[in-house]
Amino acid sequence: MTAVPHPPGWPVMGNALDGMTYAQYHEKYGPIFQLIAGPGKIPTLYVCSVELLNEICDETRFAKIPTRGPLFEVRNNLTHDGLFTASHGEENWGIAHRVLMPVFNGITIKNMFDEMHDIASQLVLKWARFTSGTEIDVTGDFTRLTLDTLALTTMDTRFNSFYSETPHPFISAMVSFLIECDWRSRRPGFVNDYVFRKTTQKYREDVNKMREIGREVVYRRRNSTYRKKDLIDAMIHEADPKTGQKMTEESIIDNIATFLIAGHETTSGLLSFMLYQLMKNPDVMRKARVEVDSVLGQGSMTPEMLSRLPYLTAVIRETLRLHPTAPAFSVSPKQDTSDNTPIFIGRKQYEVGKKQPIVALLQEIHRDPAVYGDDADQFKPERMVDEHFYNLPKGAYKPFGNGARACIGRALALQEATITMALLIQNFEFDFADASYNLVIKKTLTIKPTGFKAIARLRPGLNPTFVQRRLVSDNLKDVSLPESNIPMAGTDTKVELRGQNLKPPSKLGDLVICYGSNTGTCQTLAHTLASEAPKHGFRPTVMSMDQAAGKFFTEANLPVVVITASYEGQPPDNASSFASWLTNLETGSNTEPLDGHFHAVYGCGHRDWVDTFQKFPTWVDTALTDCGSKAIVTRGFSDVSNDDTFNEFDLWSDQSLWPALAQEYYNDHSSNEGNPQKAFMREKAEMRNEGFEVVQSSRMKELDYDGREATVLESTLLTVLGEPEKRHIKIRLPSGMDYSTGDYLAILPVNRDETVKVAMTRFGLAVDAQVVSNKSVNGLPSEPICRSAYIVLKELVELNHPATDKNIRAIALSIPEQSERKALEKVVSSKQGKEQRPSVLHLLIMFPSATLSFAEYLSMLPPLHVRRYSVSSSPLSDPSSCTLTYSVANFGPEAAHSELRVFGAASNYLANLKVTDRVLVSHCPGNANFRLPTDLTATPIILICTGSGLAPFKGFVEERAAIMKRRPKICLAKCILLIGCRHPEKDALYMQELEDWEKAGAVELQYAFSTAPERSYGCRYVQDRLWKSRENLMPLLLDGRGKMFFCGGAKPLEGVTKAVVKAYAEHTGKSLDEASAWFRRIRNKQFASDVYN
Repeated sequence: MTAVPHPPGWPVMGNALDGMTYAQYHEKYGPIFQLIAGPGKIPTLYVCSVELLNEICDETRFAKIPTRGPLFEVRNNLTHDGLFTASHGEENWGIAHRVLMPVFNGITIKNMFDEMHDIASQLVLKWARFTSGTEIDVTGDFTRLTLDTLALTTMDTRFNSFYSETPHPFISAMVSFLIECDWRSRRPGFVNDYVFRKTTQKYREDVNKMREIGREVVYRRRNSTYRKKDLIDAMIHEADPKTGQKMTEESIIDNIATFLIAGHETTSGLLSFMLYQLMKNPDVMRKARVEVDSVLGQGSMTPEMLSRLPYLTAVIRETLRLHPTAPAFSVSPKQDTSDNTPIFIGRKQYEVGKKQPIVALLQEIHRDPAVYGDDADQFKPERMVDEHFYNLPKGAYKPFGNGARACIGRALALQEATITMALLIQNFEFDFADASYNLVIKKTLTIKPTGFKAIARLRPGLNPTFVQRRLVSDNLKDVSLPESNIPMAGTDTKVELRGQNLKPPSKLGDLVICYGSNTGTCQTLAHTLASEAPKHGFRPTVMSMDQAAGKFFTEANLPVVVITASYEGQPPDNASSFASWLTNLETGSNTEPLDGHFHAVYGCGHRDWVDTFQKFPTWVDTALTDCGSKAIVTRGFSDVSNDDTFNEFDLWSDQSLWPALAQEYYNDHSSNEGNPQKAFMREKAEMRNEGFEVVQSSRMKELDYDGREATVLESTLLTVLGEPEKRHIKIRLPSGMDYSTGDYLAILPVNRDETVKVAMTRFGLAVDAQVVSNKSVNGLPSEPICRSAYIVLKELVELNHPATDKNIRAIALSIPEQSERKALEKVVSSKQGKEQRPSVLHLLIMFPSATLSFAEYLSMLPPLHVRRYSVSSSPLSDPSSCTLTYSVANFGPEAAHSELRVFGAASNYLANLKVTDRVLVSHCPGNANFRLPTDLTATPIILICTGSGLAPFKGFVEERAAIMKRRPKICLAKCILLIGCRHPEKDALYMQELEDWEKAGAVELQYAFSTAPERSYGCRYVQDRLWKSRENLMPLLLDGRGKMFFCGGAKPLEGVTKAVVKAYAEHTGKSLDEASAWFRRIRNKQFASDVYN
């Protein structure tokens, strides 16, 4: 054990009179030190390193406590047990937290865009109308902005701070209250009460005023017939899902004050520091302006633009790293005071008292040179771009606090900051009012710059009238530019931008695009990229990664784009040979066998799989580079959990890949016109001439597909009418096509006749209309060929594919009426439109005035791809056939709007097949980890599934039953099957067969019926049944021999994972963190999952 270093201190006053800053203490005493505030006070520990922060952020050992100082006064006199100031375990905090978490989800925050833009526009117009040279109180105006934004977005209340000479009464009372909180925290209590009586009286009046205004807001909203889904509405009307209790009126008022104080202080400080750093670092400002101009152009800002500002996001992150506006948080040990076990931190070097406060000094921690290097004190947003930010060590970045007590309004603050700064950069150039000003920080509840004055000048070519029209306009067409066009950033810079004109060479260069894909997403992205290639001067070749392995790396200077997913960290099925080839190349004797080659990598993955997210794409990129190939561009990636994969891919290819390829291979650009509207209209004009024309001619050629014909033997409905439809189909396989349990059968579907007819009708095409394709578009063959338009729509393209942002912009620009364009924006930005993005066809039906041509429509559709289905039979029963078990996907409006209903292409195709019908199929091997154990007598297995996720496990159990039938004396290890469905008489799939196999000893069945839990021992979901059976299930895993399998949706998997972790912790006495670490270790070894959408 090592004593915590500390300054000597003064008698009675401790270290209160030292006069040193925390940075000076840190420099002198190291990453941990101790201070005593005064007589009778418990010494406080201060930590300044990422390593120590990680220890005290362990919520199983430490809990947040209110920080001493002004915040303590705020808690005691105004906000009490509100979200920000509550102590650990307070009941009102728990109720409020659970009630309000749904209010701050991503969709709700995005829906606040218009209100945030409204308040930000008020600030922009105020600064635009100032006379030249007017000094601006930056922090003051940002404070008005953030308060007004919070009041409007969370309480539907307008403070109108930019339209009044005097502040709103709540603001006046709050400012006075916070100043006095700072002073009161420095004075002994008796001095506050007896010496500063008048000040204390005013202090109480301020508290009463704020609570009175809060009470009025609650009264008005509680008695209003109008309900707006916001923070106040949730606090008044929603009940805690855990306890069923609603928030008390006093707790609501506590939290109104909490949000207004904590929310406005931190965000206004962030914006102030951010503008200061941009002004102090002209190169950073230039890069941010280039990005803003490339995305916003000369038009209005829209919600879709928020995700297209990665550098501005990095600027925000770097600002919060250097200047965390909530600069510290405090914790203390959670251990029971009756337990005398010593508490240590710092690798057991430093002992901590049971009630001893520990303060995390974020301004010091965020500058830890062990993480951020020797230049940690410098402002460098590049270190915070996504590829670096997501690779930061755990605990390196905590500006919003930690764990359950982290800032609930984080997403709100970041979106508000992005909108505000993007609008300011778009419209202004800035100078310091005092050229000699250097940052001076004022510390109260938070930190802010003080004395920071700026001069804002409208950018050349702008005037206040134009700025106003642009801010309130719904569409670029409504804005007339001033006569002198605005110079756009980037016209004289080498930074590559979307919209930059490439002068294509007379002869196209070759480009190889290879994909690794099990579900077809990356394959579709590859074909989408191929359809764009000719416009950028390249002749594409598309193939799987296995087909490309070695083949196209023999010719130097040939660019190869790799688009791949990662499955539990392993390569996709059609990339395994590529992985072996590259591994051999990497470990071979030749040090740089790919010297002179060029590549780019794009990865798809799901961020919930923390340990394997982007693992395979990252390895491919690194291995190719290690072998000497040059990365043309930084690896791109999509997080499919955001449901925005195609937009993210468009952004990467348009802004990064194509400009980089042009620079590398052609290096011949015309000047950037800097006008996204003109660039888009050029793109639209090109799209109109994609090489299509509608003619009346012969039918199309047969589709060339690498599958084989199979025959339908059975097709039956497994569920009762009225339940979500699940079906069984049995298929006679082509000769020589073998399979194993755990494998997949890939089906190439066709679109429904009804959907095809809707598309034909929308474009006024006759039934025998023909399409002439003059060049490759989205995967159609490159030679000129005439095809039936009906067959193209039915067999070649994805009609249900969600419209991308690029598609939506094209549709909007083809609609002549502004009111309809606004209606279109409302549809796609609505909650339903974001959760289930409409297809291009659906949008064209909803907006019949859109004038897209059929050629434009076809160019927007990705090629039809195969769907994989888990085999639900065993070849031991019949090697010549297999069965599939699947859910039929259809959703959307009924009856009058049936043309807007969505029907899953593949599942509906299978559902309509009849006995003796032919179907194109191919065999896909399953994941090596998702198979029956080789030794069924020694390895017990636990199978968990929901809905049609039963498919592979029916095959597993059928195989065990077949083995037992062939070998009656064999003794198989235990097999327990947990099945989640709705009702035993309505959708319990294959119940009779499974019960027969249970009687034979092949399986033990355990059900969870969500609508009839009384029939499944009170368990609604599989995770409930797992928890109920944990005493029988966990020993099967803990001896290291058993395996657990899951097949179903992502949400049930999350529930199962939590149940397994919790059960392990209970069974072994370990902490939840230790249990989570154990679970990560057994993934892909003792636990395997197959998750479907």
